[in-house]
Amino acid sequence: MLGSSNITETKKMENDVHEIFRLAAKYFYRKYKKNIGSQAQIAKKLGITPSYVSAIMSGSKTASLELQNQIAAVLYGPYEEFLMIGRRIKNNLDPELKEKFDTDDGVEKLIARLTHYVMDHQRIERELVETKNFYEDIVQNLQSGVLVMDKDDRIYFANRFINVIMGVTPEKLLGVNVLIVHDQFPTMEYGEFLKTYVKTKKSMKPFFYENIRVVTPVGQEAYLDGWLIPHIKNGAYNGMTCTIRDATRSHDLSKLLKLSLDHIPYAISITKQFEAKNYGGTYFTNKKMRQLFDQENTEQAGMTIEEFLAKCEQSIVNKDEWRLFLLDCYTADQRDSLEIQHVNGRQYRWICENLLDRDGKSWGRITEVREMNESRSNKSREKTAASR
Repeated sequence: MLGSSNITETKKMENDVHEIFRLAAKYFYRKYKKNIGSQAQIAKKLGITPSYVSAIMSGSKTASLELQNQIAAVLYGPYEEFLMIGRRIKNNLDPELKEKFDTDDGVEKLIARLTHYVMDHQRIERELVETKNFYEDIVQNLQSGVLVMDKDDRIYFANRFINVIMGVTPEKLLGVNVLIVHDQFPTMEYGEFLKTYVKTKKSMKPFFYENIRVVTPVGQEAYLDGWLIPHIKNGAYNGMTCTIRDATRSHDLSKLLKLSLDHIPYAISITKQFEAKNYGGTYFTNKKMRQLFDQENTEQAGMTIEEFLAKCEQSIVNKDEWRLFLLDCYTADQRDSLEIQHVNGRQYRWICENLLDRDGKSWGRITEVREMNESRSNKSREKTAASR
């Protein structure tokens, strides 16, 4: 960045360039007016208004370097030579007098070129700073936490919202090593998050984590969702960006929903879709489903859909028909049902249906297994109620 001692000199240089540009523009416009047309015609070529062209020529408006280059090209040609002639006019010299030796001409071109490069560098520098500030303002005002780590896993950026989630100001997090947080925050619990962080770091691929339990530095239990995005430089790990959303309320509501589903008198199973036609595993099975298919002592967390269905198959008599039904049902993504015969001697209806998210995209599948006698009894009760 430019030091404060250079500001006055820089401003003087900018004013000088704008002045000699204006002198050159007026000179070439008068000289070649017949060939290049009116200011209105020049404005049309440049895609600006005639009044703006007039203001630039008079000096009441200052053109950007990009526009100066375009005007120079329309009125004369190379920008450096254009400025060189403007400088000669300012110094009361013949604008286009060719000397016997072109040393001065070369110096003028060099001065013009260097002036242009310095000013262009300053313009780019200002634009970069403005762009950085623009995006930093966006990140600071996100309603999600953002942490950025360097290649040594030390936090060098934390946005304001992190304080809402973690109960710690961003300043207190700067310099903290994510791998050894307990040095600064002894009471924090984040083992599951740490495992996910290390795994993502090794894979060097973005990963969306969800429902990860932590105890914050201020002792608050929370469940978090977000992205871990590794930074890669020359094929090597160079840090991590972590977004954090407080999903505690969603977790509590989900827990309440699961408790409610456990008391429903028929069996329910929910599977989550990871990608199109790929159902990664069981998301939830209620108590009745686990009892009906002998899974009460089976760990459901992490069970794949294949493992779950293989376990169910052991309790189904017409398993071949059931397997074909599942294949058709999952391929077609539609609601369908099949009567199955259970090894307990009873008949059930296996109902399979697609679950859609708010955008209408497939989120997963829900399966209901209802005893046939129960279904008939329910229908009978509905008819009786309707006739009253």
